[in-house]
Amino acid sequence: MSLSDKLRKLRDNRNWSQQTLADMMNMDRSTVSRYETGKSIPTYQTVIRFADLYQVDKEYLVEELDQLLPKAEEPGYMTKESLEDHDLGIILQLLQQEPDLKRNLLDIFLMPPKRRAFFIDLLTYQIKASKKHKNI
Repeated sequence: MSLSDKLRKLRDNRNWSQQTLADMMNMDRSTVSRYETGKSIPTYQTVIRFADLYQVDKEYLVEELDQLLPKAEEPGYMTKESLEDHDLGIILQLLQQEPDLKRNLLDIFLMPPKRRAFFIDLLTYQIKASKKHKNI
Protein backbone atom coordinates (compact mmCIF):
# COMPACT_ATOMS: atom_id res chain seq x y z
CA MET A 1 0.00 0.00 0.00
CA SER A 2 1.40 3.41 -0.96
CA LEU A 3 2.07 6.20 1.51
CA SER A 4 -0.79 8.24 0.04
CA ASP A 5 -3.19 5.31 0.45
CA LYS A 6 -2.05 4.75 4.03
CA LEU A 7 -2.55 8.43 4.91
CA ARG A 8 -6.03 8.47 3.38
CA LYS A 9 -7.00 5.19 5.09
CA LEU A 10 -5.77 6.39 8.50
CA ARG A 11 -7.81 9.59 8.17
CA ASP A 12 -10.92 7.76 6.90
CA ASN A 13 -10.72 5.26 9.77
CA ARG A 14 -11.08 8.17 12.19
CA ASN A 15 -13.88 9.79 10.17
CA TRP A 16 -11.94 13.04 9.96
CA SER A 17 -12.36 15.43 7.09
CA GLN A 18 -9.30 16.69 5.28
CA GLN A 19 -9.95 20.09 6.85
CA THR A 20 -10.03 18.60 10.36
CA LEU A 21 -6.71 16.85 9.74
CA ALA A 22 -5.24 19.99 8.18
CA ASP A 23 -6.21 22.01 11.26
CA MET A 24 -4.66 19.41 13.57
CA MET A 25 -1.45 19.34 11.49
CA ASN A 26 -1.39 23.13 11.03
CA MET A 27 -1.37 22.94 7.23
CA ASP A 28 -3.68 23.72 4.32
CA ARG A 29 -6.41 21.29 3.39
CA SER A 30 -5.03 21.27 -0.16
CA THR A 31 -1.69 20.02 1.21
CA VAL A 32 -3.45 17.09 2.88
CA SER A 33 -5.21 16.39 -0.42
CA ARG A 34 -1.93 16.42 -2.36
CA TYR A 35 -0.36 13.99 0.14
CA GLU A 36 -3.36 11.65 -0.06
CA THR A 37 -3.44 11.68 -3.86
CA GLY A 38 0.32 11.22 -4.18
CA LYS A 39 0.77 14.55 -5.97
CA SER A 40 3.17 15.71 -3.23
CA ILE A 41 5.55 13.85 -0.96
CA PRO A 42 5.56 14.90 2.70
CA THR A 43 8.84 15.57 4.48
CA TYR A 44 10.25 13.13 7.03
CA GLN A 45 9.22 15.50 9.82
CA THR A 46 5.66 15.66 8.48
CA VAL A 47 5.45 11.87 8.20
CA ILE A 48 6.61 11.57 11.81
CA ARG A 49 3.92 14.09 12.85
CA PHE A 50 1.31 12.01 10.99
CA ALA A 51 2.50 8.86 12.77
CA ASP A 52 2.29 10.60 16.16
CA LEU A 53 -1.16 11.99 15.43
CA TYR A 54 -2.50 8.66 14.19
CA GLN A 55 -0.66 6.78 16.96
CA VAL A 56 0.97 4.33 14.57
CA ASP A 57 4.55 3.11 14.42
CA LYS A 58 6.55 5.67 12.46
CA GLU A 59 8.16 2.89 10.40
CA TYR A 60 4.69 2.04 9.03
CA LEU A 61 4.77 5.36 7.16
CA VAL A 62 8.52 6.06 6.86
CA GLU A 63 9.26 2.84 4.97
CA GLU A 64 6.93 4.01 2.21
CA LEU A 65 8.55 7.46 2.20
CA ASP A 66 12.01 5.92 1.80
CA GLN A 67 10.84 4.26 -1.42
CA LEU A 68 9.58 7.57 -2.84
CA LEU A 69 12.72 9.64 -2.23
CA PRO A 70 15.74 9.43 -4.54
CA LYS A 71 18.72 7.52 -3.25
CA ALA A 72 22.27 8.81 -3.71
CA GLU A 73 23.53 5.24 -4.21
CA GLU A 74 21.44 4.74 -7.36
CA PRO A 75 23.38 5.19 -10.60
CA GLY A 76 22.70 8.44 -12.38
CA TYR A 77 21.62 10.41 -9.31
CA MET A 78 24.43 12.91 -9.84
CA THR A 79 24.19 13.23 -13.57
CA LYS A 80 26.27 16.33 -14.26
CA GLU A 81 28.89 16.03 -11.56
CA SER A 82 31.88 13.74 -11.60
CA LEU A 83 32.70 11.70 -8.52
CA GLU A 84 36.26 12.87 -9.11
CA ASP A 85 35.15 16.32 -7.92
CA HIS A 86 36.88 16.67 -4.54
CA ASP A 87 34.17 18.95 -3.15
CA LEU A 88 31.48 16.33 -3.84
CA GLY A 89 33.54 13.78 -1.95
CA ILE A 90 33.67 16.09 1.07
CA ILE A 91 29.94 16.80 0.83
CA LEU A 92 29.13 13.08 0.56
CA GLN A 93 31.26 12.40 3.64
CA LEU A 94 29.47 15.16 5.56
CA LEU A 95 26.05 13.79 4.57
CA GLN A 96 27.07 10.31 5.73
CA GLN A 97 28.24 11.70 9.07
CA GLU A 98 25.19 13.95 9.57
CA PRO A 99 21.94 12.13 8.68
CA ASP A 100 19.82 15.04 9.97
CA LEU A 101 21.51 17.36 7.49
CA LYS A 102 20.77 14.90 4.69
CA ARG A 103 17.06 14.73 5.65
CA ASN A 104 16.84 18.51 5.91
CA LEU A 105 18.47 18.98 2.50
CA LEU A 106 15.98 16.51 1.04
CA ASP A 107 13.19 18.52 2.65
CA ILE A 108 14.55 21.69 1.02
CA PHE A 109 14.78 19.89 -2.32
CA LEU A 110 11.09 18.90 -2.10
CA MET A 111 9.91 22.44 -1.33
CA PRO A 112 8.25 24.65 -3.91
CA PRO A 113 10.86 26.76 -5.77
CA LYS A 114 10.20 30.07 -3.98
CA ARG A 115 10.28 28.49 -0.54
CA ARG A 116 13.40 26.51 -1.47
CA ALA A 117 15.12 29.72 -2.61
CA PHE A 118 14.17 31.39 0.70
CA PHE A 119 15.77 28.61 2.77
CA ILE A 120 18.87 28.49 0.59
CA ASP A 121 19.26 32.26 0.99
CA LEU A 122 18.73 31.89 4.74
CA LEU A 123 21.41 29.19 4.99
CA THR A 124 23.81 31.23 2.88
CA TYR A 125 23.26 34.29 5.07
CA GLN A 126 23.79 32.27 8.27
CA ILE A 127 27.04 30.78 6.98
CA LYS A 128 28.34 34.19 5.87
CA ALA A 129 27.38 35.71 9.22
CA SER A 130 29.16 32.93 11.12
CA LYS A 131 32.34 33.56 9.12
CA LYS A 132 32.26 37.22 10.21
CA HIS A 133 31.84 36.24 13.86
CA LYS A 134 34.43 33.49 14.23
CA ASN A 135 34.22 33.54 18.03
CA ILE A 136 30.71 31.96 17.96
